[in-house]
Parts: sequence; C-alpha cells; structure tokens
Amino acid sequence: MKVLVTGATGFIGEQYVRHLVDTRPDVKVFFCGRNLERGNSLSAATGAHYFRGDLQDEPYVKLICKDMDVIVHCAGKTGLWGDYLDYYQANVVTTENLLAAAPHTGVQRFINLGTPSVYFDYNDHLNVTEDFLPARFADHYARTKYQAETRVMRAHSEQLKTLSLRPRFVVGPGDQSIFPRLIQSHRRGRLMQIGEGRNIVSMTGISNMMLGLDCAVFGPDEVCGDVYNLADPQPVNLWDSINRIMPLVELPPVTRKAAYGVADGVAAVAEFAHRMLRRSGEPELMRYKVAVMGNSFTLNIERAKRKLGYDPLPSIDDTLDSFACWWIQQNG
Repeated sequence: MKVLVTGATGFIGEQYVRHLVDTRPDVKVFFCGRNLERGNSLSAATGAHYFRGDLQDEPYVKLICKDMDVIVHCAGKTGLWGDYLDYYQANVVTTENLLAAAPHTGVQRFINLGTPSVYFDYNDHLNVTEDFLPARFADHYARTKYQAETRVMRAHSEQLKTLSLRPRFVVGPGDQSIFPRLIQSHRRGRLMQIGEGRNIVSMTGISNMMLGLDCAVFGPDEVCGDVYNLADPQPVNLWDSINRIMPLVELPPVTRKAAYGVADGVAAVAEFAHRMLRRSGEPELMRYKVAVMGNSFTLNIERAKRKLGYDPLPSIDDTLDSFACWWIQQNG
C-alpha cells in the first residue's frame, strides 16, 4: 500500500508519517508540506519520500497522487485572523485539486482532516454530535474547512471512498500550538483563568489521534462516506489540565483570574483597535480565545466508536506528562 500524507510538516501530519513508518512496514509512505526544513528533516529521519511543491498547483497535485492508494489530507490554513480568500485557497482549493486528481491517478481512499471548529459559536456545548451546526460559522477557518468537507463527502463513490475526521484539541509531544502558546503566555505573565475554572473540554491525545487515522485508513469500506468526531474517551477540566502542565515545565500554576464578561469586553476592544490600526497578524487577545478558554466544549464520539471502530484509551495524564518532557528537551 502507498499512502500520501499532506500537510506533514504540521503537528498531526508529521506524527502520522512517523507512526506509519514505525508501525506499518508494509506501507510505503510519501508526504508533502510547506516547511522545507521540517520536510527534509522528516524525510531524513523516517526514509519517507518528501514531495516539495504547492497543493494549489494542479500539475504538481496530479504528480504526487499518481499510483497512491490512500491520501490522508492534513494540509490547510489554520488560525483565527486573515482574509477569506487566503483560507479558501488553502483549505478549499487544495482539497478540490486533490479530489479531482484522485480518481485518475489510482487513489482509492481519501481521508480528510476536518475540525470541530465548525460547531463553535461562542457558547457552552456538551456532547456535540456530528449533525450539529451553528447558525453561522465563527470565522473563515471554520467556514472554509466545512466547505472543503462538503466537497469530500460529495466525492464519495464506488471508485473513491472518502471520509472526514473532526478531532478536538489534539495534544502531545510535537504540539507547536496549544500548550506551547499557553506556556509562552504564562511566562510573559499574561495568562489568566477565564471565569470560574469549571469548564470541561474534550481533548485528543496524539496516540488516540493516530488510532483514529489508522481506523480511517485501514478500516473496511463501510467506514467511509461519513464524518466522525474524535476525542479521548472522557472530557477533562481545562484549567486543571493547564495547571498540571505548568509545574512540569517549571512554571507556577495559573492563579490570576478574569471574569468572563470582562475578558470578553476587553477582547472586543482589542480586536477593534487591531483592525483600525491595520496591524498584521492576529491580536493576542480575541473574543474567540476568551470563549475557548472560558466555555465548556465536549464531543460525542459514539459514531466513531460504533462505526469506525475507534476505541480510544484514557491517556490524557500520560499525554501531558510526555508533552512536558518533550517540551523541556526542545527548549532546554
């Protein structure tokens, strides 16, 4: 079997390339990604072949898809700030190009990495199922990821089997986003608990993320044609998890607090000022971030357990411990 992983210079894609190489000696692994240095390093470490190029380039896409059996599509533009067109090109057009090339190049299965951000509407949500959608999407990222996902679902056929995964808060060694940003913010004295600290969230340990991808790639054809939430078996208290990490990386627990309404109001002013001053990049303080840190948000994973064969382990404590060890090694 030949598997192509897109976006493999990002966290999940890179970990899946390493996972396939380590656990599936019968699989030939290929990957692409925008970060040339990380791509070359991953290729040297694993022996997997690195395709250098742009997924918006149709001839390039046809070339890398040729003779592949499975595409695991992890590439895309993340973030909370920026122009709609940039998100559309990176999330929708790249997916369209891959889907267009797949049936003509031998690809039999297409795994799309979606996002539970499509559910987000600034409110508490518990046990969210795959059928829920808010009245409007919160940002360009969620909107374009949903547009890409609908194209993946429409492409499902006898010739090309497709499915989409929506993992929540993927954490573990190699994470460059969630906990590293929180650690950096706390080091600068800017991290504050939003609200009373009782909000619970779904997280997905990287080992359970690998399990979900394996179920999608190697499962029977019957698992295809659907969308699946992925998460650890039990939600966790967000601020307890944050304060478990901080002492492990030699930082004090987060003790400063801000009322949710106050933080939301200050964030709204910060966003307005950022726009008026036409500053580049996303504001450090945003209403979206306040809502993520102050609200409960958990996923229902029964469909994945029942139909996909997803049986995650309760590994969050081990995941946080191993992340802390990895982070200290990386940062001295």
